[in-house]
Amino acid sequence: MPRDFRLRGIVEGFYGPPWTHEARREVLSFLAPRGMNAYVYAPKDDPFHRARWREPYPYDEQRALGELASFARALGVQFGFAISPGLDIDYESPSDREQLEAKLSPLLDAGVEWVVLALDDIPLAPDLAPRQAALTTWLYGWLRDRRAAAQLTVCPTEYVGTRPSPYLGELAAGVPDAVSLLWTGPTVCSPTITEADAAAWTAAVAPHAVILWDNYPVNDGTMSARLHLGPYEGRAPALADRLGGVLLNPMTQPHASLVALASAMAFLCDPDACDADAGWEAAIAAVGGDRHDSLRVLAHACADGPLRAPAALELATLVTALDEEAEGPGWASAARALSAALRATKAALTDWPATDALAEEVAAWVAAGGREVAAALAAVRLLQGTRPVGVIEADGTGRAAAPDAEALLQLVFGLVFAWSGARANREVVFGPRFVIYPAVVQTEDGRPAVDVGMTLWEDANVVDWLSRIALREYERWREAADETVRVMVDGNERAVAADGTFDGRGAMALLRSGRLVTRVRPGEELPMRDRRLP
Repeated sequence: MPRDFRLRGIVEGFYGPPWTHEARREVLSFLAPRGMNAYVYAPKDDPFHRARWREPYPYDEQRALGELASFARALGVQFGFAISPGLDIDYESPSDREQLEAKLSPLLDAGVEWVVLALDDIPLAPDLAPRQAALTTWLYGWLRDRRAAAQLTVCPTEYVGTRPSPYLGELAAGVPDAVSLLWTGPTVCSPTITEADAAAWTAAVAPHAVILWDNYPVNDGTMSARLHLGPYEGRAPALADRLGGVLLNPMTQPHASLVALASAMAFLCDPDACDADAGWEAAIAAVGGDRHDSLRVLAHACADGPLRAPAALELATLVTALDEEAEGPGWASAARALSAALRATKAALTDWPATDALAEEVAAWVAAGGREVAAALAAVRLLQGTRPVGVIEADGTGRAAAPDAEALLQLVFGLVFAWSGARANREVVFGPRFVIYPAVVQTEDGRPAVDVGMTLWEDANVVDWLSRIALREYERWREAADETVRVMVDGNERAVAADGTFDGRGAMALLRSGRLVTRVRPGEELPMRDRRLP
């Protein structure tokens, strides 16, 4: 039998507008056949979940939650209901405990057997753990009295890290052994989670089962400009032996979340055999349907985030190749590959129809991606403009042209204007210019702290990098401007006529303008259309 994670699901626990019940049903229907078997209702901005937790749900909403629970059960998905009273609960108050009973009773009557007591995102205070443990012990006993099969999971106030702390020790000691605890990994949005990380945390809260609340692909709060469409990766298969399960925290966009969530289910169902990129591509195809090519382009443009660095983006790899070749004769080959990818991206993003929920969710990023691509293409045009260019026809006729100062002037302004439009984007595509991740970690003695390096991501946009490369190359040309061109074919210099033609018969030509050299082979096209060679 392949190893798997026994509990595989999502916890709708982000800050922001909660999903609609229709969207929840669509997500459940899509993911259940792909291995999801758990869902927890925990939207922070549902006022009756957190801010007004004492108040019962209005009748219609209470009924809708019961219907959602029934819908989930019919799909084989365990339904969990979370309540988050930690902002103002009096842990010892009989009145507040009665309010919890009144809030949960209708849901238990509707068949809900799993309750999550969310005590996260509240200030730490002296003696907090014993008071929370007392409330948990009471709540667990009450739940089991009402429903013998009832389960209780607690999200502690300290939910990150890999080290024990006084709070965790007191909470674990005071809570019934059968109560499971939630953990987000080494930090809030953990780039990687190893077996050693899980072993350390489970030891700190033993004997309780630990469920990973994996904050991916969530994009709430300071991450709201991101679409986390990359693959689920960076999790050790051996976590299946250490954890009671994994619950992913999706984005505020339910349908766009399916890309990462379906990728995750492929891993959680068979972690040893799963290939992250293959699972990701399969998820894109399934979510995208007949528009999967367009979704793939957008997903690869928005693949970076907590789990994947911007330097790993496909576009970043192509720009790296161009930067490495910029000083040599092979720049055109690298620029050709880059411009082809950019043109394909432009076509795919232009082809998005705004006719369904997924298209509406990603529309702002599609538009932002179009502006980024326009700037990137302008950058390639400028870089090409600083180089001598040429083509060799099938009959051996060659045409060459040197850089032209007037044309370059227009290309510089073209890039500056296009780049300014891209830099005005709020939505992040091709890497962030500035973004904040809530990187709470533990100090050596277990106290909470912020890792500033993980929290602040700056100047990681690939289009910015490409634009700076193009402007750098223009500056280098300007400092030693040369508007002449010489041609060598297979090591022999060939005369260049006034109209730029030359005898190109041979295997390879080198065009030189000052210190700049371009390699041209018969039949190769220019990376970009160039008015110097109409």
